[in-house]
Amino acid sequence: MKNLGKILLFPVTLGFLAPAAVDAGGGDHSGHHDQHSSHGHSGDASPSTMLMGKTTFVVGNVEGVASMGTARDETTFNYDMKLMGMTSFTGKDMFMTAVRMGNFAMMDPFGMSGAARLDTGFNSGANLDLHKAFYRFPLSDDLQITFGPRLRQDDLLGVWPSSYPSDPILFVLNQAGASDTYSKKMGAGAGLTWSNDKLVASALFVSEDAGDSTIGFLQDNGRDHVTTQLAFVDDSYTLALAYTNADSANTDGSANANDYTSYGISGTYKFSNDSSAMPSSINAGYGWKNPDKVDDSSNIEDGKTWTIGAMWNDAFRDENNLGFALGTAESHRDDSGYDDPLAWEAFYEVAINDSVTITPAVFNIEKNGADDVSGALVKTTFSF
Repeated sequence: MKNLGKILLFPVTLGFLAPAAVDAGGGDHSGHHDQHSSHGHSGDASPSTMLMGKTTFVVGNVEGVASMGTARDETTFNYDMKLMGMTSFTGKDMFMTAVRMGNFAMMDPFGMSGAARLDTGFNSGANLDLHKAFYRFPLSDDLQITFGPRLRQDDLLGVWPSSYPSDPILFVLNQAGASDTYSKKMGAGAGLTWSNDKLVASALFVSEDAGDSTIGFLQDNGRDHVTTQLAFVDDSYTLALAYTNADSANTDGSANANDYTSYGISGTYKFSNDSSAMPSSINAGYGWKNPDKVDDSSNIEDGKTWTIGAMWNDAFRDENNLGFALGTAESHRDDSGYDDPLAWEAFYEVAINDSVTITPAVFNIEKNGADDVSGALVKTTFSF
């Protein structure tokens, strides 16, 4: 990792030495993303479509990985590309379609089943996959519905109860501290969101097997996740309570780690002080999981998760952001001799211009009975 350490210093130096490049990008860095997220709430009555894209390059190295996947001490160069189209037919609705391509192999350290899964770690081989397709529209001033054959759990939530980070690193530290409740499962689904003043309530389901005509959704032999959430949203803070019931499609009545009920309490607080030492926001979450059937011999037991993260916006230079998070790397069990499964990450997001950021990051992951996994990466994100 000696050469990668030098790479990590390059974007940090670039963030200080190239302020002109930031100005050349066309104004506020965060405003670029806010502009896209507000689509569908304008007063236009005629159909309109907005296209946007996001491509991420990741150069990284992971130590402590077994022989499976990328070899120990190898530096890899991966990519993740998303193209998204958002169409509004009435000015109040939104039809979302997204296609995605990435080369993070499933079992590689940064892949979806890897030892250091990244939030951006997507694998499609050489194919361009349909990533999302859903439609959202209001039923009344207070109530909206979202449904589609391809979406993720957080697409259906009224509130995501964390503002950490703006450009995620480790997947496990980006589940609002309650990784079983906010599992971010993908599939077909639908949800209702009611909002009134500062209260927001959601009820939803996601069925991972709904694309299989022999299974369908909300069936005994399907993998379904039903979630409810109640949130209080204020200008300076957000607090959310959530509940998830997960079904693994297990029909023989045996104990299964994916058959459970779980709960989560998560929130974020934004500070209004001008001190550079104080973070701009604190994000914290706690979750607990109860399996439908306990099996101590297979470690199918009650578990707890938590995460706390802090963001320093405009750290050292305007538009650059510093972040740090610490939390459980897996569900913690109360077994005798069970080690705390901790993970932490630190990153510094450098805004090159309004559409390009370079983010060096370091991380460490400790799981019970496994070697520690540590690593470093540089992520370059292009938003257009």
